[in-house]
Amino acid sequence: MSDFDCKTMNELTINDIETIIHRDESRILEVKKTTGELYAGMQSGCAFLNTEGGWLFFGVHPTTLKILGQDVVDKTRQEITWELYKFSPAIDLAAQYIDVPGRPGQKVIAVWFPAPIPFTAPYTYDGRPYYKVENTTKPMPREMFDERIRLSDPKKFSWEMAPCPGATVRDIDSKTLKTAIDEGISKGRIPADAAAAKTTFDRLRPFKVLMPGDLLTNGAIALFGKDPSRFFDHCKVRLARFEGTIMDKFRDQTVVEANLFQQFKAIEDFCRKHMFLSGDQDDFDSKNELTVPIKVIREASLNLLAHRTWWSEARTPSVAIFDDRIEFMNPGAFPTGTTPEEFRRHPHSEPINEKIAGALFKGGKAEGWGRGILNMFTYCKEAGLPEPEYAFVTNFVSLTIRFKNPLAPYLTDQGNSSSNERLNERLNERLNPSLLETLALIKANPGIQRKEIVAKTGKGDATIGRHLVTLAEKDFIEHKGSKRTGGYYAK
Repeated sequence: MSDFDCKTMNELTINDIETIIHRDESRILEVKKTTGELYAGMQSGCAFLNTEGGWLFFGVHPTTLKILGQDVVDKTRQEITWELYKFSPAIDLAAQYIDVPGRPGQKVIAVWFPAPIPFTAPYTYDGRPYYKVENTTKPMPREMFDERIRLSDPKKFSWEMAPCPGATVRDIDSKTLKTAIDEGISKGRIPADAAAAKTTFDRLRPFKVLMPGDLLTNGAIALFGKDPSRFFDHCKVRLARFEGTIMDKFRDQTVVEANLFQQFKAIEDFCRKHMFLSGDQDDFDSKNELTVPIKVIREASLNLLAHRTWWSEARTPSVAIFDDRIEFMNPGAFPTGTTPEEFRRHPHSEPINEKIAGALFKGGKAEGWGRGILNMFTYCKEAGLPEPEYAFVTNFVSLTIRFKNPLAPYLTDQGNSSSNERLNERLNERLNPSLLETLALIKANPGIQRKEIVAKTGKGDATIGRHLVTLAEKDFIEHKGSKRTGGYYAK
């Protein structure tokens, strides 16, 4: 927020207005020529209250931004005051009237609309909510309005603690529940006597997912259900491995319809399948790890499952692996007014699904409260990876982790598909990224010679020589032709 935005209403001057309207921040500025557009102006004010705050001026030309001013009489002031009363929830707003130099009797009317306070209900004007999309005022969609209402009082509108209609104890997966109890006991998060509980209800009690009268909640079924999709279709996660760096062609995809503990394991297994193991150059058995450390995958998966929103059945989380990165798309948002950087500086926990997050922690999956983001940044740094990247898109939080070395591209030569299938399956062997790069280059350039590989990769001749020997021994490549004119081919 700038100094101008913090000024009291009595301090704003015509010079301040000149600066504000010319600072190229149209997203937080709305100008109208006169109060003949009062209703539209207040709609924009409502949008400011629901987005990031902003200034509304009357008496400024909307195209040239020339300060014109307008006549202001008692009726003008009364009309503005009346319109300001139409905001709900009630908010203390006031208009300021600034004289325009050289234009006697003409005034600019200014109203400052503050940014929303975290976890407040959305504002309406004359019974309707609005929000800003870039510099445009739009009616707020019903789904967005309802979600903000729920966020304003998460406990009152809690999805996870609502009763699950029709669910009975027979819908609980005893194996998942037992495993969670055993892991919780081993980590000291659940009392040891939980293992001796006689009934399923008693075994569920440490996880706080029952309503009075031992009614099963949505959270209980999402966490421990045999088939949660029977009760809510969006209890699932989409997993995909795409070829290249865009979503135009996929190599593998699946939709995991299971409880959250099973989804957590499925994400880890999918990443192990598609993110090749790598080790020190030319040493297959030393320090083999996934392209992204498994600790990072686990933390990202927990954030995906524990902090997703459940109100819209049209939204499901997803994990997408590309040649150069992995992306986690999570339905939801950071708490209003917070950023990933703030969580790094001051780790804390604000789970929107408190019981689900607590159950995953007690069941041994999470390592600590409020440290997931900080841990991911730390683990990526230790692995030599770029910092994780967060982005906010409508109704989703995106987490991108870029690879230090790209995965070998999939090989899709239509003329030899069966051979390529076998080769791609074998790429999951423990080849480090440097070897994979050499292999991909040979596949893309059949008959390429050693000196050409050296030139294209920029690696030393001795290093490429070791690569070629290793790949040949592993039966990935072969040399055809004479030593002087022949070249290398992928098998």
